[in-house]
Amino acid sequence: MSSRHASRLRRALPCALALSAGLAAAGAVAAQTDDPTGDDATELAPIRVEDRLDTAWDPVDGYIADRAATATKTDVPLIEVPQSISVISREQLEDRGADTLTEAVAYTPGIRVDNSPAARVIDSFSIDIRGFSAQNATFRDGTQIQAGLPYDAPLETYGLERIEVLRGPASVLYGQGQPGGIINLVTKRPTSAPLREVGLEVGEYDHKQLTADFSDSLDADGEWRYRLTGLWQDSDTYIDYVNDDRVYLAPALTWAPSSRTELTLLAHYQENETRYPWSGSPRRGTVEESQHGRIPDSRYIGEPSFDRYDATVWAVGYLFEHHFDDRWTFRQNLRYRDIEYDVLDTFRNYFGPALSPDYRTLVNRFNRARFDEGETTTLDNQLVSTWTHGTVEHTVLVGLDHKALTYDTRRSNHPLTGQFIPITGPGANLDLYDPIYGRPFSTPSNFVDNTVEADQTGLYVQDHIKVGERWAFSLGGRQDWVEEDNSGQREEDQDELSLRAGAVYLADGGWAPYASYSESFTPNYGQNSATGEDYEPITGEQYEVGLRYRPPETGLSMTLALFEITRENELVADPGNPAVQIQIGETRSRGAELEVIADLTNNLKAIAAYTYQDVEIVEDGNGTNDGNQLGDTPENLASLWLDYSVTTGRLAGLGVGAGVRYTDGYYVSSANDYEDPSTTLVDAAVRYDVDRNVRLQVSASNLLDEQEIYCGGGDPDDFCEYGVPRQVIGSIRYRWD
Repeated sequence: MSSRHASRLRRALPCALALSAGLAAAGAVAAQTDDPTGDDATELAPIRVEDRLDTAWDPVDGYIADRAATATKTDVPLIEVPQSISVISREQLEDRGADTLTEAVAYTPGIRVDNSPAARVIDSFSIDIRGFSAQNATFRDGTQIQAGLPYDAPLETYGLERIEVLRGPASVLYGQGQPGGIINLVTKRPTSAPLREVGLEVGEYDHKQLTADFSDSLDADGEWRYRLTGLWQDSDTYIDYVNDDRVYLAPALTWAPSSRTELTLLAHYQENETRYPWSGSPRRGTVEESQHGRIPDSRYIGEPSFDRYDATVWAVGYLFEHHFDDRWTFRQNLRYRDIEYDVLDTFRNYFGPALSPDYRTLVNRFNRARFDEGETTTLDNQLVSTWTHGTVEHTVLVGLDHKALTYDTRRSNHPLTGQFIPITGPGANLDLYDPIYGRPFSTPSNFVDNTVEADQTGLYVQDHIKVGERWAFSLGGRQDWVEEDNSGQREEDQDELSLRAGAVYLADGGWAPYASYSESFTPNYGQNSATGEDYEPITGEQYEVGLRYRPPETGLSMTLALFEITRENELVADPGNPAVQIQIGETRSRGAELEVIADLTNNLKAIAAYTYQDVEIVEDGNGTNDGNQLGDTPENLASLWLDYSVTTGRLAGLGVGAGVRYTDGYYVSSANDYEDPSTTLVDAAVRYDVDRNVRLQVSASNLLDEQEIYCGGGDPDDFCEYGVPRQVIGSIRYRWD
């Protein structure tokens, strides 16, 4: 055991002993006599009320949620959670007309969304949380969607009931991940009351979408319930030849034979067809003037007859819950997910001069082909015990989860160098002002096959302790065991201990100051080529203090958080031997976040968010960038959404929403030698409820069509791309019982 692990284990022992004592006490209580009048009698936990409306998994009424399971995997009030978390309700998504994951989280503090066309292709890869990528930070119903895949499919938001964003390290409950946080997608589930909905969308770029959502009980007692959610979309985009077509189908079935047992089967199937939006053009002709004029923002620099990005995803699983009695609950969540994607694309030369001397032609383009398949299985077992001793209430969670990944890829990189292969023939070049597509060019013929198998098993324990009416504490620890086998190379094992602790003071009037410490880890495969030693996992730790304000009987919720995250053990080049990578890299993110959600009346709702983040490179190996800002991390992010509904008079049924999103300028690389501009985008939505069944709506993203240009540097042939322009979509929705 390393000295670091030993030190952390010593810190964890008091927590572990306390939890063990608590479990032992719970067992002793279970063995007591039936006489509750003795001096040593222990007060039983409150009896569970079945089918209550407000639990951590129920739909949110309005914009404000009082409970969410993501932070603790248990049903405790959000005000008792010592970590920053946001809940995006279904109603909020509909009011804003948010059709994609990036649109859904754009008004959430701590989150930076990439304003590029690629955000609609692999959306989670275009999101940062507190300065760190959300690429492997997306979960569905508490289990990780994918980890380690170089590509993925867009995440369809129509199939979601709510989205929960937990900021800060979350490895104690969820295993490997980045320290910025996680995004948990909560799937729509069967309802006992009838729900029937169909919808139609039409909009710019020949956008067409059909949606349907049906749910009801199958028998009089509600023992069997179903839900069927579907979507079909056929659409172009503002970039020539880039389509955005998709099919989504999600059946669900719930069996509840008693008030203590429930099993929900969940499945979904999704197809996406598009082309990767290689819209990037040189700086000369976009930001800088060219004698040939401005390159259109719709210009496609690939080959339409060759390129495609097709992804097919299907998943099956279940959510099981059984209450043995009023104290003990067992939950088991299982999901199997299969994804296949075919990536054929043509793109500019990134390894040398890309622009002709006359600044008109892209020269020496590359193309590639990838045919990948990934299979993931996630299983999470949870045993929850709730019990009370005097004025102390315990919610003890013990869990064992397992993740397995098999990833097969066949790619056209050069078999020896691993680099992309340049195009030969007339099609290697493209005139940016008068493009001719379909000319003969070389296609990939050399392929490299690779298989990766990875497994992670985690054992975790958590105790949420409520002391009287004033204090709430959360203590947790987790041990992970990770294995990877990369195409028969040496198998690598990485183990890691993660800890979390926090405290909340529940003051009068809905005020709740809190403080917490949490850790994360990410496996770091490979060996030091000079010493032959295995790399250790990349680790992260966060200190956070905050203040929540949730006054009783009001529609107001506020959270203020201050945080510092340190990510260590990053791989950097050895200053003495740049060909060797060593583990001394360190990045630190410090900042503040403010979120205010107001749902004060039936008429007015508001969401306000502000983020300040200072993401600094502490050590990069050779000292060149020490103290610089990490690339692509703006310091200031701010957003405001207001929604007003008319409930009386002739205009009753009319609703108007408007929002503004500000992203600070930021350095494009860790060298801090070039900065992209700040961006202010305005969104809007107007709706009219004809009656209780029919809603008409028009939604606009980037209403003022502010289309900034983002570049990778200041040279004339550096890569630049236009931000996503305005898009207006009209919709009609019909609901009936």
